[in-house]
Amino acid sequence: MAATRNTISGGLFLNAVIQGHTVTVRLPPQVTPALSGAPPRTEAFTGRDDELSVLLGLLGPAPDAGPAPDAGAGTRAEPDRPRAALVTGLGGAGKTELALQAAHLARERGWFPGGVLFTDLHGYADLPCHCDVPGHAEQHGRDERPGRDRTAQGRQCGARPGEVLGELLRALGLDPERVPPGTQDRARLFATVLDAYAEQGRPILLVLDNASSAEQVRPLLPGTGQVLITSRHTLDVGARLLDLGMLAPGAAVELLARALRLALGDADTRVAREPAAAADIAGLCGGLPLAVRIVAALLAADPARPLRAMAEDLEEAATRLDELSYEDRGVRAAFELSYRRLEAEEARMFRLMTAAPGPDLSTETAAVVADREPRGARRLLEALHRAHLVERGGAYGRWRMHDLVRLYAEERARDQAGPDRHEEACDRLLDHCCARARAAGAWLSLPEAQAQAQAQAQAQAQARREVFASREEAVTWLDAEGRTLVAAVAAAGRGDWARSHALAVDLAPYFEFRQRTGEWITTALAAVDAAGRLGRHAELAAAMTLGNAYRLARRYDESAAQLRRALGLARDDRARSPVLHNLGLTYLRMGALAKAEACHRRDRRICALAGDLRGRAQAAVALGDALRARRRHPEAAKVLTEAVTLLQRLDGLGLGNRTALMHARVNLALTYLSGRPDRTPTYILWQLCAALAAARDLDDRHAQALIFMNLCTAYRNRCAACHGPSALAWGRRAVTLFEELGDPYHRARALTALGLAAGPEEARRSLAEALSIFEDLGAGREVREVRALSRADRTEPPRREACTADESEQVRDWVDDLPHAVLRGDDGRLGHVLIPGCTI
Repeated sequence: MAATRNTISGGLFLNAVIQGHTVTVRLPPQVTPALSGAPPRTEAFTGRDDELSVLLGLLGPAPDAGPAPDAGAGTRAEPDRPRAALVTGLGGAGKTELALQAAHLARERGWFPGGVLFTDLHGYADLPCHCDVPGHAEQHGRDERPGRDRTAQGRQCGARPGEVLGELLRALGLDPERVPPGTQDRARLFATVLDAYAEQGRPILLVLDNASSAEQVRPLLPGTGQVLITSRHTLDVGARLLDLGMLAPGAAVELLARALRLALGDADTRVAREPAAAADIAGLCGGLPLAVRIVAALLAADPARPLRAMAEDLEEAATRLDELSYEDRGVRAAFELSYRRLEAEEARMFRLMTAAPGPDLSTETAAVVADREPRGARRLLEALHRAHLVERGGAYGRWRMHDLVRLYAEERARDQAGPDRHEEACDRLLDHCCARARAAGAWLSLPEAQAQAQAQAQAQAQARREVFASREEAVTWLDAEGRTLVAAVAAAGRGDWARSHALAVDLAPYFEFRQRTGEWITTALAAVDAAGRLGRHAELAAAMTLGNAYRLARRYDESAAQLRRALGLARDDRARSPVLHNLGLTYLRMGALAKAEACHRRDRRICALAGDLRGRAQAAVALGDALRARRRHPEAAKVLTEAVTLLQRLDGLGLGNRTALMHARVNLALTYLSGRPDRTPTYILWQLCAALAAARDLDDRHAQALIFMNLCTAYRNRCAACHGPSALAWGRRAVTLFEELGDPYHRARALTALGLAAGPEEARRSLAEALSIFEDLGAGREVREVRALSRADRTEPPRREACTADESEQVRDWVDDLPHAVLRGDDGRLGHVLIPGCTI
C-alpha cells in the first residue's frame, strides 16, 4: 500500500497536532485579548510631538519603501534602522505614556496587524537594597548585621526574564504544559512564535515597560520584529536611544489644562483665568509630567481651590515633595525607586552632590565633595546619569539635578549627614573654592611673571588641582565655575564669615574683567556683612570691593560713599593708595572732575614716595583721563605718554600690567581725538590698534567693544569721505558686541558714535535708539547730548585736503586694514608705522 503524506497548512499551530485515520487539527485558542490588551492611553497627552514622531519613524514603514502586500511594518529587514527603541528618562517623565501613545498609533495605522504585546517588567519594585529610606530595611528584610556587605544582598531586578517569557508565551496561546523550563529555550521559542506571526503577515509590536537592566531585557528581544523599551536607566541593548527630558513651560501648562478638562469638563477654566499662577505651578513642578498630573488631580479633587493657592503651597521647598502626592502616586516615591537601585558609592555621591551650591557642578567639584579622585568621581556621576538622577550640564564635565530630584537628594543627605560626614564635605568644597579663586584671581590682578612665580610656588606647596598654568586656564575655570562660586559665598556667609569674605574679595578682579555687575554686588554685600565680624582690615577690603562694584553698575553716589568709608578705615598711605585710585575713578564718572584729579594726584605722589613704579604708572593713566575730561589736553597727553613709557619699561622687566597699558593707549588716543584730531590721525589709530592687540590677548571683550567704538570715531575724524565705510563697520561691530555683552549704556554710546558716522537715515535710527536707551537708564546728561545731536543739521562729510594730497589709495587701504590685521594676530603691522613715540 502506498504511503500517505498529509500536509496541514493555512494556520498557526501552537499546540499538538494529532493525526489518525480521521485527521483532526486542534487549533490554538483565540489570543486576541493578550495582543490587544495594552493599557489605555491618556487623552491629556501633550508636549511630546517630536519624541512621538521619532518613535513612529522607527516603527513605521521605511520612507522609500512601497506598500508590501499582506505585511506590516514589522516584517521588513532594514539594517540601518534598529528594531528596538529605548525610551529613557527620570522617573515621572512620561516614558510609559509615550510608548503607549506610539504603540496605539502604530496599531491604528495598520503597521502591526498581529497586535501589541505589552508587559510591565517591574524593574524597580521590591528590591532588597543598601539605601537609607526610613523603614525600607524592615520592609524588604535587609540584613543590618555589623560587617555585612550591604551591596551584595541579592539585588532582585524586578521580574525575571524566564518568568516573563513564560507569561508571554502563554499570552500568545501556547499550552502551559508545552512551555520549556529553561530561559534560553523559552527565548528561542518566543522568537520563533513572533517570526511565525510575521511570516503570516501579522507582525506583533512588543512593548517592554519599566526595565531596570540590560540582563532583564536581552533574553526578551526577538531576532526580528519591533520592540519598544522603557527604563529609568540607559541600557546597552542595541536599541535607538530616546532620552525623554522635561516638558517645556508652555507644554506643562497645557498638560495641566488638559488634565483638568478631562477630569471636570470645559467648565473648569482656572488655567485660563490664572495664567501666571499656572506658569508658576509648571515651573515649580520643573516640567515633570508626573508632578503636573498630581497637581491636576489635587485641583480636580477641590474645584474651588485657586491656582495661586496651589502655587503658594508649592513654593516652600521644604514641603514641596509632601505636596506632590495624591492617593498612590507621589514624586518622592517615584524618585525613591531609582535611588534604591544605586550602589552604595553611587548613593553617597548622589547625597553629597547637595553640598555643592549653585545650579550645577563640575566633575572636579564633585570629586572634592566626595573626597575622590576625578576619574572615580566621573564614573560615579556617569552611573547616576545612566539612572537619570543627574543630567549633563551645558558643557562636558558639568552636571546638574532636576529641581525636584535635588529636593529629594537633600532629604536623603539630611538622613545620612552623619555617616556621610556632610559638614566635612562642605568644608572641603569651601577650602577648594577659596584656594582656586585666589590662584585664578592672581592671574587677573598681578603681573604675568609674578602670577607665574606664585603658581609655581603653590604647585610645590599644595595639590596641583589648586594651581593654574596660565591666565587663559584661570579665566576658563572662573567662567565655568562663576555661578557655583557666587553660591559658595552665600553658603559660607551663613556662618563661615572668614571664607565668605575672602572668596568675595578674591572674585572681584574676575567680576570686573567680565563686567558681571549683579554677581559682583551680591558677593560684595556678603563681604561687607562678614567683615563686620572680622575687623578693620576686612571692612576696608569689603568697602572698596563694594564701591568698585557700584561704580561698574553706574551707582556712583553709593560707590563714592563706600570708597570714602574705605578711605576712613585706611591707617597708612599704602592702604590709602588703591582707595584713592578707585575713588578718583568714581568721581570722574560722577562728573566731579576736580575731585577726581585731586585723588589721582595724591595717589601718584604716594606711589612715587614709596618707589612703587607700577602704582605710579596706574595713577598716571587715571590722572591723564581726568585731565582729558577737564579739557587740559596738552597736560593730559604728557601725563599719559609718560604712563605708556613707564608701563612699557615695566613690561620689559616682567612687572608690567597689560590692562593698564591698554587703557593708557586708549586714553591717549581719546586725548588726541579731543585736542589735536587734525594733526595726529595716524597716531590715534596706531594707539587704538596697539590697545586692541592687548584686548585680544587678554580676551577682554568689553575692552574690544570700547576700542571698536573709538575706531568708528577715529576713522570718521581721519577722513569721513575716505574712511566712512570703516567708521560704519567698526561702529556697527561695537553696537553688536555691546548687545551680546548685555551692556545697554555702552551700546547706546556706540549707537551715538555710529549715528555721527552714518548717512542721514541710519543716523536718525541710531540716535533715536540711543536716546530711548539713555532715557530708560535715567542718564540725563547723555539724553541732553543725544537730543542736541539729533537736532543738528547733517551734511555730507568733506574730504580732508591732507588726505587727498598725501594718501594714495594703497595707503588708505592699508590704514583701513590695520585693526583687522591686529585681530588676525598680525602684530608686526604695528611696527610698520613710522611715528615718533609709537613703539611697542
